[in-house]
Amino acid sequence: MKKLVLILSGLLLAMVAFAQTNVRAWYAQGQVWIIWQTQQPYPQTFGIYKKAQPFTNTTQATVIGRPFAYEYFPGAFISQTGNPGFRYKVPQPDGSLYTLAEGEALFVETVMSGGSAYYAVAKWGATGVTAGVNITDSAVTYIYDPVNDPVACHLQHSLVTQEGFKTNWYGLWLLGRQDQEAGRPDFPVMANAYKNGMPAMFIVSEAMAMDTTGAKRIPCTNWLHGGGGSAIQHVAGTTDHFNIIPLKGISVSHNDDFPHLTLEAGDTLFSPARTQWFGWSKFHNPFDPGYRADLGDTLVNYVQRRILWTNRWLIRNYRVDPDRVAIQGYSMGSGGAAALGKLAPEQFSTVCAFNNGFRRQDDETITPVLGTVSGNLPTNLRYPDGLPVRINEVFDLNTQISGARDLPLFRTWAGKNDNNGRMHWGPDLVAQYRAADSLGWGVQISWDERPHTYETLGFHWIQGYQISAQTFRDNLAYQELFNSKQSFPAFFNHRLDPKNNDPGAGMPGINTGDGDNWGTWGGWHNWDPDAVIDEPDRWEVTAWLTDGAPFANDNCPYDQLTADLAVRKPQQFKPAAGENVHWEVIDLNNNEVLQSGNAVVKADSLVVIPQVAVYRESIRKVRIEVTPMNVATFQEPGSRVLTDLSIAPNPSKGEARMSVFVPEQTAAVIAAVSTTGLKALFNYRLLPGKNEISLASFNHLPAGLYFLELTVAGDRQVIKWVKSD
Repeated sequence: MKKLVLILSGLLLAMVAFAQTNVRAWYAQGQVWIIWQTQQPYPQTFGIYKKAQPFTNTTQATVIGRPFAYEYFPGAFISQTGNPGFRYKVPQPDGSLYTLAEGEALFVETVMSGGSAYYAVAKWGATGVTAGVNITDSAVTYIYDPVNDPVACHLQHSLVTQEGFKTNWYGLWLLGRQDQEAGRPDFPVMANAYKNGMPAMFIVSEAMAMDTTGAKRIPCTNWLHGGGGSAIQHVAGTTDHFNIIPLKGISVSHNDDFPHLTLEAGDTLFSPARTQWFGWSKFHNPFDPGYRADLGDTLVNYVQRRILWTNRWLIRNYRVDPDRVAIQGYSMGSGGAAALGKLAPEQFSTVCAFNNGFRRQDDETITPVLGTVSGNLPTNLRYPDGLPVRINEVFDLNTQISGARDLPLFRTWAGKNDNNGRMHWGPDLVAQYRAADSLGWGVQISWDERPHTYETLGFHWIQGYQISAQTFRDNLAYQELFNSKQSFPAFFNHRLDPKNNDPGAGMPGINTGDGDNWGTWGGWHNWDPDAVIDEPDRWEVTAWLTDGAPFANDNCPYDQLTADLAVRKPQQFKPAAGENVHWEVIDLNNNEVLQSGNAVVKADSLVVIPQVAVYRESIRKVRIEVTPMNVATFQEPGSRVLTDLSIAPNPSKGEARMSVFVPEQTAAVIAAVSTTGLKALFNYRLLPGKNEISLASFNHLPAGLYFLELTVAGDRQVIKWVKSD
């Protein structure tokens, strides 16, 4: 009996000494999966250790990770599914999945070379390692083959929402190193060494009619939640005021993951996130609640890297079209969306930012991670001249940080009643709006009476949840229409048209006398993405002002608005700086040239057309054409462009028509000059072949003899015309 008591006492002592047992591990898909059994009370953190030979003390091995309980158990999934019994699902060497049992914990190492090693697990601070208890029974063999055995995301959960959308929940485990450039070819560094093995998650929502048959590719729209939020808040069918419903592809709701300890009001708290969708400092110790990013530290864009890598994984594994990837975000997420659009403009078709202040603010939940506003710490990002991009410039609207000339198509909505501590309405925000409207990015800026949150609606651009009660431009499905490799007309200088409303100087609140309660700069301008022509010698777009939309406030109340136009993201139409281009605005219905002129290409090779008038769709659509100017100064014999020129009837009473043949489409000027010197003219677009041109534009001229001059690039002809009335 005494011997049995001693045995039981020894077992109890072993259970007390080891908060972990049955440690085992295996290699699969570029990573080693380490699993152990633990029991309550669960330690706040475990240490994970590795060595090529067996060891008996943690000091004899290398520490490769220190996960919080929130991480070694699926904390993000438990909190967002509401299921306390949720368990990780991990790949096994034979390709099957293993679902962890109750009380089993997980750590994942991304391997950087081939080899083999023993792995041990110990409650942080404990040093003992005992064979058969908290170390693998044998060495685990792993390979390094980024091409044929790359790191992947892993499906953790699937369900169909009440609204009928299929959602797939994925997990990935990050590579953390101090050198952010020392990643794998297939898997970059996405955390510092303290956070090696950190889990992250995202949720994919599929359109109900998603079609990937016949090798079709689908659009993808990223969604970034606000501060203190989570991915589940913005899956398809939620957030009705932003209409997050994919019609053709998928939405991807990301989670702002960075588990760490922090101090708030003097109390030590555990925080699962709060990175502003950027990252954290290279030296941030997540286990030190008093840590503060400060001078001498560098902020690394770990979270941005994760989102960009996830998009690449979806392109490879979910049939996502790489040219139709958009991003949207609310509050903190809007800052993250804008920053990603600035960082990688070639990878995003559109950026939608809701309640974005385009600023940083000192906040005790943010400054420990990203530093103070006045400190404005450097990041790992670099300008083209090699100087570091600083964190404040990451989040503003107008500082280019990528080296690319053009941004994606930006849309932003803000509220004059937004008094949020970070993203509020204010003079600095409006100043950025005015700068953006003058710089020609093509940002579509809208504002109204909204506050920061949306418990109740009734704002100018979102009056209710129905399609007929809110703008279509913020719909996720609308973003699916655009392409990152397609040029677009960046209308700008809207504030110079007095018909447009003005936000004022940035005084918070409505009915203050400071500007208009609502308005838009560019939000009524539409164009057909599928009708854009982008060729080496021609750029063309069809444009109009919204008219006939289901939501009344989406319809432009004016017959015409005037704005400048910059050709952004051109793919082939790239005249050199200093070259001359000819532009025309043509009525799509009758081919009449409404405006024309010449322009000089800017120093950065940007093509800008001044003061283009666009009309409500019910009045007319216009075709805007830009071509390089023909610099030939003489005409070779036999190279005449205009042939078979005639007028009928001639003499004419009433309407007369000019007939002419041209071999290809060209701009023309038609002038009538009388023998007394009276002159009138109009612009016209000649199409290939025979053209019949009404001379009704000259009906106001008195009867008499006229010389009609028809001029195109490279040719000019004159014909007599007798006008009898």
